[in-house]
Formats: sequence, structure tokens, C-alpha cells
Amino acid sequence: MQRITTPFLNEKAYISSMIQQIFCIKKWAILPILLFFQASLWAAGLVNQPIDSADALKTLENFDRGFYTPQVLHLKPSGNSPITKPYGKLLHLRAEISEFSSNAPLSESTYGVSQDLTDDALNALQETFENIRANNGYVIVRICYDPWYNGKSNVTPEHSWVMRHVEQLAPVLSKNTDVILALEMGMHGAYGEMHSDTSITYGRVAEAVNRMLQLTPPELKILTRTANYSAAVLGFENWGKDFYIDGEKFQAIAKAKGDTMYRVGLFNDGYLGTEYDYGSWGVDCATSICREEGVAWLEKYSVHTPYGGEALSTPSGYKVINTPEYLSYEGYRTHTSYLNSQWNYDLVSSWKNVQFHGKDLEYDSAVTGFKYIDDHLGYRFVLRESAILDTIGNDGTFLAELRIQNVGFGNLTHAVSTQVVFVEDLDALAEESCPSAFYFDLPSVDFLNVFSRQISVLNDDTLMTFDGNNEVEFLVQTDLSNGKYHAFLNVGKVAFANEDSKAFHCEENPLLYIGDVIVDDRLISGISSSGVHRAVKNKAAPFVQRNRLNAIVHRDKALYRVNGSAHINR
Repeated sequence: MQRITTPFLNEKAYISSMIQQIFCIKKWAILPILLFFQASLWAAGLVNQPIDSADALKTLENFDRGFYTPQVLHLKPSGNSPITKPYGKLLHLRAEISEFSSNAPLSESTYGVSQDLTDDALNALQETFENIRANNGYVIVRICYDPWYNGKSNVTPEHSWVMRHVEQLAPVLSKNTDVILALEMGMHGAYGEMHSDTSITYGRVAEAVNRMLQLTPPELKILTRTANYSAAVLGFENWGKDFYIDGEKFQAIAKAKGDTMYRVGLFNDGYLGTEYDYGSWGVDCATSICREEGVAWLEKYSVHTPYGGEALSTPSGYKVINTPEYLSYEGYRTHTSYLNSQWNYDLVSSWKNVQFHGKDLEYDSAVTGFKYIDDHLGYRFVLRESAILDTIGNDGTFLAELRIQNVGFGNLTHAVSTQVVFVEDLDALAEESCPSAFYFDLPSVDFLNVFSRQISVLNDDTLMTFDGNNEVEFLVQTDLSNGKYHAFLNVGKVAFANEDSKAFHCEENPLLYIGDVIVDDRLISGISSSGVHRAVKNKAAPFVQRNRLNAIVHRDKALYRVNGSAHINR
């Protein structure tokens, strides 16, 4: 389990010296404070809350991950119209600029013209992003020169024009990183997939991607079509020899590239079709990046970088790996977060017609293969335990310690704000009314650090080296009036997988119930000052005994099941 805590600055001098080091305490000591005036004395302690800790197996409206819907935007020199009605909340925007390439056939007799992107075209792209934002959606962007996205060959313009268009597109992309999950750096070849074009070279792709990296903020993750292209972007030349994450050459390049290593990823439009994913990985490991080396790279460096694409059917004669059960292993290593809902249609349909038979205590045989994949793409947070200070005294201090398990394949890929919310007792009000809600920011609670499981595959079984259980602790100073409140956690637009309990639907963003609180300013709290404060503390990963339908976590003297159920007596 890893622990995430928040620093706290208390303006009241008489208590600041006592609370600044309390965050890492597992058991709260009780320290009464003797004050020479009339008031009730109360000793502060965390109280376990009766929450429903099970994954409700419901489909969550977290649209920054999952199955996407594709939509084409044809941009031209003038007369553009933006997309006003996105086809889905998670959109794969295929913005094609064929009319700005002299090599792109617009009809049997006409071609585009290599020229600057016009303000009219760029404005239509900007308005499309604004409409996606207004729709409360997210987008994966691919920009290419393939007319209407029909698979035409040799459509890429002269390299100088590609570079010029990169420079023009970068400001628009930079403005919209709040809704753009990733840029699939098409701009070369049929479908923008870096094939079927004689002008493509690794050097040209690397130059264009690196220029886009230079011109855009670090929040924008940029993906290439194959591992070899990504390696070329990062500066590798001898891929078969040097693209090994523990190797000396790899470590030297990673050190030189710094954070750029975590911005460059892969979009896989041959996903699971063969062992080589139709060219995403190499066949000859001496000259290219084979699957295991590539997966190991994604496992370490794409922790917060979207990964996915289009899953394909398997041709005759190749090993079949396009199953939900295979994804239940490798998906955790690659942090798979998005897939095309429409392609390959036959494969996606087959997933909907088979039961999932992987090794998951909560999902085994209970759902279809599609349901399992859909629920596990990206992150999936489940509140397993909540211990809070259920009485707030005159100092206004509220404390909470939560155990949150991330059971999804991946992690959040963008930062979100976190708040604790206190809502007036719902039971005391009419159902149709909205009680007052009081929000308090938790600026140092970073859900990017609520990591998913880590799984190693060994022969026909797996070893889980981290079970996805994360401990989130925070302290906040409140100024609530006396009374009873329900306490909730708000993590941006993120919905948790728990069944709704004391649900509060008056706010736009989803709220997670963490317990009930009484505020009484007549009480004076005493808080232990022992312990050492750290912003983030990682504990040693537990050993996991992983057998079919019976996974048990061994941590110190405690045993508990991977699905977060109660501790098991030895």
C-alpha cells in the first residue's frame, strides 16, 4: 500500500505545533489539552465509517478513459464548419488537412495545395474543441493528410510543409489540454498511421514529433504509431540492442530526456491482432523492438500516458491473444486506457457475447468480456475503508484516512482538483430540496498518485507485486456552523465504483460519501503530535498469493483479500 498525505498550514498558533506532524500516524494517540476556561474536553480520534466497500460493477461516466467514438473533421482553406455535436463523450477526432497537401487527391482530377493552414481552418478546429468542452467530453486527436480518412497512399506533403503545419497547430492544441487526452501524431501516411507513404522516414517523423514536443506544454502527451517510431523520437538508433529499459544506453537517454520520456507514447491500431500487433512491435528482436521490451517500456514510462487504439481480429496461423483474459494480464502492464468502440466490429461484438473467465474476484464469470474491458480501461477507483474524525470541535480541524483501491488497468492521465465537501444533514430536509454544501480544497491530494495494480506474468499464472490499495490522508481546517453533516470527497469529474450511499445529486460533479460528521464548537479537541509528516509515502508492496478465485494479500501479520474485503484471521 502507498500513502498519500497533505500538508496543512494552521493559522491558529496554539495548535499549529501539535498538528504539523500527524499525517503518518496509523493509530491516533489521545492527548487531552487542559485549558483554563469552561468548555467540554474531547479527545480526537479517527472512527471507521460504515461504507459499502464493494465494487458495484456499474459502468461509470468517466469519459477520460474507455471506448471512444470516431468522428472526422475535414478542414479546408475557407468555409469550414466545426463539429457542433460530438458523437460521444470520449471522441476520437480525426482532423484531416488533405486540402493543404499537394499530394492528397481530393477527387479523380483534383489535389490539395500545399500551403499555410488558414485562420478559418484553425478557428474551426478551436471551436470544435470548445464544443467538446461544452459537451463535458474529452478527445483523442489525430491530424492527417488522408482525404476523409479513407486510406489513401502517398498523401503526405513535402517535409517542410509538415513542419510548418506543426508550428501552426501547436498553439491551438496548447490551448485545449484540459480536454485533449493525447495527440496521436498522424501527419504521415494513410489514416495518419505512418505507413503506405514512400516519403516517410524515421528521421522525418522524429523531427516533426520533437518539434511538436518543443512547442506544446508538458500536459500534452504525444503518441506515435509504432514502438520503433517512438524510439526514434527519443533518440535511439540501434533499437534491438539499446531499447532495453535496464540497459546502460537506455538509462543514459532517459536521463538526458527527462520528463519527455513520459510524454512520448504509442497508439496501437493493430492491438492484439497478432503477437506483433500488426507491426506495432517487431518480429526480429535484433533490429527492432519486440513485444516484451515495448511492454516493459510502457509499464514504466506510460504510467500517466494514454495507451490504446484499435483491437483487431487474428488471421489464420497466428497465436490468439485478443481475449479479455489476456488483457486482464497485459492491460495492467501497459496501462491500457482507450479503445475504438467500432473497430474491429466483429471482435468487439464477440467480447459482448462471451463471459469473462479471468482471475478477478469481483468480476470472474459475473460479466461479459466486453463489460470487464470497458470497466477496466484506464483507472477505476473503489473506496475500501474510511476512517474520519467524526466530531469537529472548536478548532475546526477535520481529519480523514481513506483506503482507495485502483482496480483499473491504468491511472489518471491528467491532474484533477480534490475537495472535501460537507453537506447539511439530508435526512432533515425534504427530498426535493438541495441542502447547503461547503467545499474545502485539498491542493496536495494528488490522485495521479493513486496507482493501479502491478502484475507480473509467470507462465500460466500471475504475481501481483502491488494490489492497487492506496492510503489517502488529509487534514483540513473548516469553519462550519454547529450541526450534523454528511462528508463527501470530490475528485474533479471522477465517479467512484462504490454503490451510491447517502448520494448527493445537487452538484454537477460526482461526490463520494466518506462518513457523517457532527460539528460542535463547545468541544475542545486534543490531537497527538507524534509521527513524521511526508507528502507522499510508499510502503513496501505486499506479497500476493494469486490462485484462481482465491487471491490473498500478505502484509506484515495481516491477511486480506485483493478485492478489499475484511481481514482474514490466521
